Amino acid sequence: MSADANRTPDGVVVFGGIDWWYHNQGHSDVQIAKQLVRDHKVLWVNSIGMRAPTPGKTDLVLTRYARKLKSTLRTLRTDESGIKVMSPIFLPAYSEAAIRRNGSLINAEVRLALRTMGVKNPAAFITVPTAVDAALDRDYTRVIFNRSDVFSAFPDVDTETIGKAERRLLREADEVMFVNHGLMALEAHETKAHRFLGHGVEVDHFTSARPVDGPPHTPPAELAELPRPLIGFYGALDDYTVDLDLFVQVARRMPDASIVVLGPKQMDISALDAAPNIHYLGPIPYADLPRYAAEFDVGLMPWLQTEWIERCNPIKLKEYLALGFPVVSTPFPELEAYREFVVAAEPESFADAVADAATAGPLRTDVVTRQRELMGESTWEAIGAQVKAALKLP
Repeated sequence: MSADANRTPDGVVVFGGIDWWYHNQGHSDVQIAKQLVRDHKVLWVNSIGMRAPTPGKTDLVLTRYARKLKSTLRTLRTDESGIKVMSPIFLPAYSEAAIRRNGSLINAEVRLALRTMGVKNPAAFITVPTAVDAALDRDYTRVIFNRSDVFSAFPDVDTETIGKAERRLLREADEVMFVNHGLMALEAHETKAHRFLGHGVEVDHFTSARPVDGPPHTPPAELAELPRPLIGFYGALDDYTVDLDLFVQVARRMPDASIVVLGPKQMDISALDAAPNIHYLGPIPYADLPRYAAEFDVGLMPWLQTEWIERCNPIKLKEYLALGFPVVSTPFPELEAYREFVVAAEPESFADAVADAATAGPLRTDVVTRQRELMGESTWEAIGAQVKAALKLP
């Protein structure tokens, strides 16, 4: 990798942390790729994951296998944004030996894809650590590690193996871009170069759905008849991020309210289905998401209190603030910079905090305006510009 730093990159390979075809397009590496493709050729390599679904340990095993198979059969396709999306063929195993073999397989597939794109000197931007060999054992002009999470803290992964992959990326990548200040403070000494990247937000995408002045938009039919207040959450329901019990506690504390949950389910949500005033509507396309979320009277961020959450930086926070409704969250370190605008409540007092926020009513116009002005400083365009500079794209 990076054998000749004087070569000018003529494209970028993005080793994504998600699968382009079935995850939400709001993810940070997706947003960054969409910025890069405005001026450069981009090959997105779908995530090969970090753990094999295991019956009895992993929720929705058959669904996960079927979904990945469907994605793999798409092979190489061009998204409407112009990004070439590759669904690599790989071994669904995650030992060190398997990761090395997958690196060789993926490199061969990437080489063919780049040839069809006419890219001879690609740079690389990597999120998922299991693509470590694919990213580092090839002559890229630059390799940037997107340190978006502590993947070795992911449930049911081989912590030692994934940790070794992360350490290698920290040491050997040309630059590491962090989204969490605490994690950067812990790991900066292991890197050649580093910077804090953070996350962006498509401000206009969200603010246009909830105007401060002027008539409100017509609510989606699924929400129009629900009793108010409407307490909402959107995002993936993963067993390592969200605390389902907090949804149930809010529903019991506020029996006359409607608790709306939007997003793909990656876990058993029977506890939500059993609550009469919780309404799970499934995944909503990113393009339509603001129209639904604009109806929230209070936005929820009910996170588990784990190492994973401690080292994360949820994109949802900035999107909620751009929308301009009261937000109640369980605490996490990156929330501190926004405590002026967000109610941070421990799990024991979370439901009461949500009820208090709903009773207090909408935010003042001046508060919403200040939130949106602050979010305007954190656009994906600005984030993309930092990544382009790190990749040394012309």
